[in-house]
Amino acid sequence: MMSFAPKHAAIPRRTKLAAVFASVLPLLAAGAAEASVTVANGFEGGSQLINCALGECFRPPDTMGAVGTTQFLETSNGSIRIYDKNTGAVQSSVNMEAFWAAAGQPGGAGGDQRVLFDHYTNRWIVSGFGPTGNIVNIAVSNSADALGPWQSTRITGVAGTTLDYPTLSLDNKGVYIGTNNFNSSDVFTGTSVFVIPKTSLFGGAPSLTDMTTFTTPLAGPNNGAAIQAALNWQGNPTNTTAVMADSKISDAQVFYRLTGVNGPAATQSASAIITGSQYTYYGDGGRQPDGSQVVDLLSPRISANVAQLNGKLYSAITVENPNDLGHSGVRWSVVDALTGSLIKQGFIGGGGYDYYEGSIAVNEFGEAVIGYNRSGFQTDDTNGDGLADGNISFLARAFLVDGTGGLDQYGSDMLLRVSGISDYHCSTRANPAACQERWGDYSAVTFDPTNHHDFFAIGEYASQWAIVPNVTTTERAIWNTYIAKIAFAQSAAVPEPVTYLLVLLGLVLATVSTRRGHPTTGVSP
Repeated sequence: MMSFAPKHAAIPRRTKLAAVFASVLPLLAAGAAEASVTVANGFEGGSQLINCALGECFRPPDTMGAVGTTQFLETSNGSIRIYDKNTGAVQSSVNMEAFWAAAGQPGGAGGDQRVLFDHYTNRWIVSGFGPTGNIVNIAVSNSADALGPWQSTRITGVAGTTLDYPTLSLDNKGVYIGTNNFNSSDVFTGTSVFVIPKTSLFGGAPSLTDMTTFTTPLAGPNNGAAIQAALNWQGNPTNTTAVMADSKISDAQVFYRLTGVNGPAATQSASAIITGSQYTYYGDGGRQPDGSQVVDLLSPRISANVAQLNGKLYSAITVENPNDLGHSGVRWSVVDALTGSLIKQGFIGGGGYDYYEGSIAVNEFGEAVIGYNRSGFQTDDTNGDGLADGNISFLARAFLVDGTGGLDQYGSDMLLRVSGISDYHCSTRANPAACQERWGDYSAVTFDPTNHHDFFAIGEYASQWAIVPNVTTTERAIWNTYIAKIAFAQSAAVPEPVTYLLVLLGLVLATVSTRRGHPTTGVSP
């Protein structure tokens, strides 16, 4: 991936009703008290050493993965790995070239891969560079089994150019890919959005015949960069998809919409800055206990999917934390998917740490998880795990969606995996260079298509310094990935909160009925 930096009373009746509410609210509270969120299990993902052994030795990993009906599929810069989602047992581990060749796209692959499991069709979709930077491969599985077979097609841009940082999203009507475009001199020239009718990819042999392409030059409208169309699991009856992106010209985010996405002539609305989305760019590196600040946190692009729920868009970016100045934080935002108006935003951060590489998923029950990295200068070991608290760590935070669509933290932050080293950087350990070391470029959170209360998060950590066989003669910092299942649970003996709401409604109606139903008895309600 190339570097993108184009900008830097009381009356008797009410008393009665109040009593009804008072009698039911404790039940609601009791139900909420029974609910819980836990780290159900976790397992190791891929690593730089694994990928190097497969012949494709790249960094950063471009950490990405998704959960399916029985499997978890991980893509990285170098490999495609398939796991049993319950045990973590590896079912397949092949390099990118082998995967794409088997899917029908021979000639090699260049990384920047992404994956989603389509809940609508119970099939997988993977995208990534082809043998050259102007090609984006797209593969679709024939079934829910990620082991295959797969079918594929490819988007081909102008020879010599690069369709960089390809994003991937979908709903039941379309598949959406956004790219940052560079010319043959590696100069940023603008962006593209590729809108592909869903049936074109999932209705038979994948085809791009009905694809609509929107290419915006750098001097054109502010349609942003690192473009993320909404990932929507609630259907798209209007054939319209919301888009969010990082503004090309200011420290803010933009919003626009794509219409007619189910056919060959999709249209794109004018873009607008999301009022209130402005941020302060954080350009320093992530801190580590060795005193360095060389972990590259990237620009505030939306690196992971924008999730849509009940007409609202949920996203996460890395920016300076206004509550802990001089440190990065993960800012989450909720935006109206129809108007582009900001509804609410908040931060994960503080305590003198840097927080970065956030990704989010939200389900129809109003449960959400954000996965992210954290690091700092802290050398203490307050949790007794034998590792410095400031080591780059992979964590997750759970939320519940409130009445406005905003996110309320639910429980404590969950520490998923801690790096085994305190000095991840480029070059050798004995002679560290001042260069910033790439990290990410993204993480991912998805929820289980067979149980939407279960979320799977994948993120990066650093395990060790090691010599890479047949690649280096000196030790290098090694990246790894980790996959964790985060489960929202509720006691079977306690009804869902919606049940209590129905009880409450019934009691209220009964109270009103009693008042109106005995006019001749002399009974006062």
